[in-house]
Amino acid sequence: MTSSHHYKMILSHPEKCLEVHLKNVGEMIYSNLQCLPLAIPFPKELFCEIGKIIGLYHDFGKATSFFQKYLNEQNPDRKAKLKNQKETNHSLLSAVAAYFATELVLNEYKCDNLDSYFLEFLPIASFLAVRRHHTGLEKACDDLRLENKEVLKKQIKHLQTESLSFLPYLNDVFEKLQQIPTSWPLRKIKLLKLLEKNHTILPHLIFYLLYSLLLDSDKHDAALGMFPKRIQVPSTLIEKYRLSKGFDTPRNDIGRLRNKISAEVLAQLENNELLNKHILSFTAPTGSGKTLVVLDFALRLRSCLKEKMGFTPRIIYALPFLSIIDQNAQVLGDVICNFGLETTTDIMLVHHHLSDYSYKTIENEYNPDEGEILIEGWDSEIIITTFIQLFHTLFSNRNRAIRKFNKIAGSIVILDEIQSFPHKYWLLFKETAEQMAKYFNTYFVMVTATQPAIFDKTTELLPNNKDFFSAFNRYQVKTNTAPQNLTDFSQMILRKLRENKKSTLIVLNTINAAKTLYCEIKNEFQSLGFETYFLSSHVIPKIRLQRIKKIMNNREKNKLQLVISTQLVEAGVDIDFDFVVRDLGPFDSVNQVAGRANRNQKSGKAEVEIVCLKDDRDKKFYSYIYDPVMIDITKKIFQGKTEIPESIFLELNRQYFQELKSRMSDDNSKEFLEYLSTLNYEEVGRFQLIDEYDKVDLFVEINDEASQIWQEFVKLHAIVDIRKRKEMFQSLKGVFYQYVISVSKRKAAENLPPEVSGFRFVSYDQIVEYYDFETGFIEKGGYSSW
Repeated sequence: MTSSHHYKMILSHPEKCLEVHLKNVGEMIYSNLQCLPLAIPFPKELFCEIGKIIGLYHDFGKATSFFQKYLNEQNPDRKAKLKNQKETNHSLLSAVAAYFATELVLNEYKCDNLDSYFLEFLPIASFLAVRRHHTGLEKACDDLRLENKEVLKKQIKHLQTESLSFLPYLNDVFEKLQQIPTSWPLRKIKLLKLLEKNHTILPHLIFYLLYSLLLDSDKHDAALGMFPKRIQVPSTLIEKYRLSKGFDTPRNDIGRLRNKISAEVLAQLENNELLNKHILSFTAPTGSGKTLVVLDFALRLRSCLKEKMGFTPRIIYALPFLSIIDQNAQVLGDVICNFGLETTTDIMLVHHHLSDYSYKTIENEYNPDEGEILIEGWDSEIIITTFIQLFHTLFSNRNRAIRKFNKIAGSIVILDEIQSFPHKYWLLFKETAEQMAKYFNTYFVMVTATQPAIFDKTTELLPNNKDFFSAFNRYQVKTNTAPQNLTDFSQMILRKLRENKKSTLIVLNTINAAKTLYCEIKNEFQSLGFETYFLSSHVIPKIRLQRIKKIMNNREKNKLQLVISTQLVEAGVDIDFDFVVRDLGPFDSVNQVAGRANRNQKSGKAEVEIVCLKDDRDKKFYSYIYDPVMIDITKKIFQGKTEIPESIFLELNRQYFQELKSRMSDDNSKEFLEYLSTLNYEEVGRFQLIDEYDKVDLFVEINDEASQIWQEFVKLHAIVDIRKRKEMFQSLKGVFYQYVISVSKRKAAENLPPEVSGFRFVSYDQIVEYYDFETGFIEKGGYSSW
């Protein structure tokens, strides 16, 4: 039982006692489960005990002399060799022990109503969580195999059990372990039959929650020793901000409408029944101040839930595009500062793939390693993040992504601009959200002017929204869908704006079409007194953001301007024009772009024109990027309507999404729901919110600041210590990616710059060959969107 290799202290990590680590992780999982508002179909206290057992047993296998010898080895070469030995691996032995310990908990727990299904499933969930707590998830059925029983035999023989005497059920677990080589109760066929009994995603969600809490607790204890303390956030943050800005005394009709919308949404909280409604929608016109209203609602709902239901949810605010994350984060930061609070990370955290790992509280500023754990674990009260981060947590096999799943349970999840969520995953999200609402008390709030038909029924926070859509009379949409080429279109635009000069936004479907039009007409418009701007994803982010700020400032100063853009201005970008033209696209996209016209109702009524553009091969530009069913439904809606007032867009949007739901396939969703219900995580790992094309990143040395950043980046490669190099890059990442664009590798193959330090690099001396200062990357042929 005890080997000849005996150390004074049995360790879990360098200088960390195994007993302390296991007790801490067990207690963390237990206390976190206690705080969650679970409504699972078996006693919560039992679930908490099982979570604690998983924590207590997750590193059980580290008590072998093999692992202790590896951990205490000082010579790097010998240490690496020991690490690669099969006997050093601790996860499988720990998983088997956790399985038996969970069985013993269930045998001891007195509960007449406990479904036999969960009696069988929960030990398997414990086994799988521990088995994979250092790696990504694979097919659960395949994970039940005991690959090398002889190795397990050796490990069991060399367990230093006296160091594990604090573990509950240790003697019984050890007795069962000794029988392993000849008897192992888990079989693939057993799990498959079990999952068939309950062919839903509930077992997956229960397992995911346990796995997530194990990952999160393990990380926090190893690096920090604890979870950070939850803090209170005043529910009146937005109210005080609105008062300080004078929003309570509006000066125009649109300000009064925004106030009425805010008042009606907040009035919903007076109905106690709302707390039992978890799938919520907030459908209001573009430019009606939805961001502040929904945050105000969420903060007050959080306060109500704390007072009446006894739990305090986090607020997770998810947006589809990086371009509007920083914009919304800045607004919320201003709100917090206006209240007299410091915008510390434990109050508000911004998380996306370009986030740095700077994490601070009033008392402490954490080092980058600690900050990474806290930020990647969403340890904050208000998390502002991307759809990609959120949905790749819900549907993933990567432990790094799944670790923060427990923060979604029992939270208020705001999905802003939800219309951009792809239809092929509607059913997948619907089933997941409804199950999380039912069993984990998670609230989902869908926010948009163009509400998709994802759910059969939602509780609308603005039930009389039709009245508000009717009250907004900012623009008239004209449809002109006879195909025309870019040359004819440019002449038409020139004629119109010579006759009646108006600040104009033109949104085209492909980058190349937008570039071609911009180059054809910019000189003419500049001579007419227009300031001209081009926007697309081929323009480096720093310049793109500068242009959007100039466009917004010009509007405030009533300057005449022309902006030619791709779809990146469709949602969330607070720009405002007198005349908007959009190449034909899906109806919701048309609606969103129309929302950039006369946004703040400064003029009488703006004109929005929908055109249909084709290339020199007579191919419509929309056909390069949109599903033909979406275009077909949009054309059907436009049929017979040459002019459409803003007031009827709500009804047209409902028609569009209902028909889209009836005509588009749910096959992708059904496929992933099957993977989740059978715990086939190898296939779940194929989930991608956005179809990834073969793209390549280019760093563009466009100015002196870019040169300095690039030099710092190149210096990092001289750092031998990989950990130190990663830490240094984290501090550089935010500014570094301000000069990076992603382009299609296939379409840019003829014009790709050389690779330097693992990155495609456009030096300042080569810039004319690869990058245009106005239109961005110089692509040779092809049609790119955005």
